[in-house]
Amino acid sequence: MSDRKAGRGDLAAGLWFMRARVRILTEHQSTSVDPLGLRIFRPGEELEMLRWGRPWDEAEGTPWWTSLDMQGAHIVPAAKVQVLEVLEEQQPD
Repeated sequence: MSDRKAGRGDLAAGLWFMRARVRILTEHQSTSVDPLGLRIFRPGEELEMLRWGRPWDEAEGTPWWTSLDMQGAHIVPAAKVQVLEVLEEQQPD
């Protein structure tokens, strides 16, 4: 895997990571920090999102992010997302 892809090259070793095609289940508003922006996710919308955590974090409750850019990303709670297809998944070393 290239370091240009979202994944191990962008995250610290020891974290699990998932990139997936998902469907939004219920409307959700999210604000990014920099640039400041409001994004409204609508039910039925399909997009690619990411989530990651430490080995002891419970994956089922971990929120989904639009990118690895912590300031520019929009975040959606796990309960508002349905995974359609896992595109990439990595477990900690």
